[in-house]
Amino acid sequence: MSENSFTSIRNATIASLIAGILLLIVPSVREYLTSFFSWVWSGLTWCWSNLMATYALPGWLWIFIFLLAMIGALNILFSFKRKAAKPRHYLYVEDNMYGAIWRWQWVSTRISNLWCYCPKCEGTLVYDDSSCRDYFASVKKTHFICENCGHSIIASINGGNKDYAIGAVEREIDRRIRTNEYIKN
Repeated sequence: MSENSFTSIRNATIASLIAGILLLIVPSVREYLTSFFSWVWSGLTWCWSNLMATYALPGWLWIFIFLLAMIGALNILFSFKRKAAKPRHYLYVEDNMYGAIWRWQWVSTRISNLWCYCPKCEGTLVYDDSSCRDYFASVKKTHFICENCGHSIIASINGGNKDYAIGAVEREIDRRIRTNEYIKN
């Protein structure tokens, strides 16, 4: 026998086996499908008969109420999945205040990592609030000093120590956001 005839006999045998298996499976699958569709049909007829029965409200109104409830539930579900758009002021992360450049980040709805930098050399400023610890000082203020520019005072904030100065800058940022003044900068 040649190789060609052997391949054709083999393929015919495999095809016959697959056809026989399919013919064995089809009646049982048909039986399962028939029982499934009869089960679905009996469920639908049961729902229909119960909806048409006498209640305080007609069955069609119950369907309408159910549809409205489903729409409401889907709206709630999709509103949780949607990401809220960030407010426009979250892009506002730098400004010039009190003679220095102030930079910060937004964490949730709060300002974080707020600090000042020299407008000339971009160096990080250090603070001196020694006048706040002096009991006899008439004016309490915090100086922000650039070490790169010959220890010159770049910014001064009257009223208190470093924490007070940072708070004053945060309040100024908040004021500029509320009045939309930050947009012009």
